[in-house]
Amino acid sequence: MNKDEIIKIHGKIIKSYYDLQVVNYEARKNPELLVNTSERIFHDQINELVKIIIKGKYKVIYIAGPSSAGKTTSSKLISDALKRKKIVSTVISTDDFFIDRDKTPLLPDGNFDYDNITALDAGYYKEFMSELVDKGKSKMPIFDFYQGKRTGYKEIQSNKNDIIMIEGTHAMNPIFSNEVNTKGFKVYVTLNDDFVLGREVIIPSRVLRLMRRCIRDYYKRGNSVDDTIKIWKNVCKGENEFISPFKIDADYILNTTHMYEPLIYDFYLKPLLINAEDNIYTQDFKNIFSKTGSLKKDLIPEDSMLWEFMVKDN
Repeated sequence: MNKDEIIKIHGKIIKSYYDLQVVNYEARKNPELLVNTSERIFHDQINELVKIIIKGKYKVIYIAGPSSAGKTTSSKLISDALKRKKIVSTVISTDDFFIDRDKTPLLPDGNFDYDNITALDAGYYKEFMSELVDKGKSKMPIFDFYQGKRTGYKEIQSNKNDIIMIEGTHAMNPIFSNEVNTKGFKVYVTLNDDFVLGREVIIPSRVLRLMRRCIRDYYKRGNSVDDTIKIWKNVCKGENEFISPFKIDADYILNTTHMYEPLIYDFYLKPLLINAEDNIYTQDFKNIFSKTGSLKKDLIPEDSMLWEFMVKDN
């Protein structure tokens, strides 16, 4: 299951490929090995990252990346790994710094532009982080997504030797990452692998992220595949403008692609396409499933990052 091609910029892996024919073969021959190998590749990155953080004695870790890259679970796994090394870390989500919905910038079609950096309260974030680093405590805002507004504050504490982890799509934006005068480390969480058959790219990494988001939005947020696809163009536009440009500034690129995941989505996403509108995205999905095998969800370990997008009881 070697990757066919690897492109590096400044020593960082930017894009690589999995051969879908090989993945399908391994899924038939030894599915447990396929899953375990894929999980090990990901968790090895987490362990390597934690070693770098500890060795560098970094105070603040910025964890950014595009939609459905796996930032939330990756942050928790990093925090858990640090805890096993007796190091305390506090994970702070930039989502709690959203401004109230009635003040959120709008897209040309009238929808809220949540991917715009101005949708976040950068001013209060600066005050919050300055206090947290200098005084060891500060009041973090609480944002209620159902009400679309800030509903209060909660005190966050961080001792001198503790690590502060800032997680969110915009965490690496200079508006956030340059506001703290302390040693920081930037992690960009993304999917770096496309899936190919011969020379044809069957599953681009961005399409794989859309598959993740369709599954998550349906099972965990009550949104249909059509609802998710409807906003995807705007999500990608915001990503291109406000998120992706900072990938090259990352100190570490955490690749969350799991080589078996397209095969498990046959179980989760394929049935949802029956009632979905016919468009370029659903056509892509159907084409993908015509070329992939399938796996049983029982093979996925309890600590897999992919559970961020899927549910166990369905």
